Amino acid sequence: MLSTARQAVLACTRAMVVVAMVAVGVMMLTITYDVAMRYLFLAPTDWAYPLNSTGVLVATMLAVPHLYATGHHISMDLLYRALPAGARKVADVVTTVATAFLGLVLTVTAFRSMTVAWVGGLTGAGTFNIPLWVIDAVLVVSGVFLVLAALLFPATGQPADTPAAVPGDVDARAEAQGVA
Repeated sequence: MLSTARQAVLACTRAMVVVAMVAVGVMMLTITYDVAMRYLFLAPTDWAYPLNSTGVLVATMLAVPHLYATGHHISMDLLYRALPAGARKVADVVTTVATAFLGLVLTVTAFRSMTVAWVGGLTGAGTFNIPLWVIDAVLVVSGVFLVLAALLFPATGQPADTPAAVPGDVDARAEAQGVA
């Protein structure tokens, strides 16, 4: 059952990463368009900045749960490897608990913000008014999956010695836990 839950969470976080990649692609197109309009036609857009500001947040937050679950997040490997084995286990527990706590806080605060934005009909600034509840909903989903990733894929220090994965590679932490 735990293996099934891990596989389901990995499948969902992979889908979130695909959405993040699409968001980055859209950002690249809109930034290119804005730059061309600004410098070639002296007519900058008024919507590119708020759209891309949102895109950075969305892409980053959607990728975080998968990066954590697969052990491909930024880590302090040099410091971690210098610790004695017992201290590494403590560091793993602290990392797992802190990640779960961060995910929980993110979920709760984003949900509260989302409900306020929904009820109040709040939108972003500019002529391209992005409903703020949409952004908050992304944060809620990311927070929930960060909690699930922390609980189902506790930090083990396993991927510290493995190279970063490329698309199609088996995820290091998932493989170490027998899920991939």
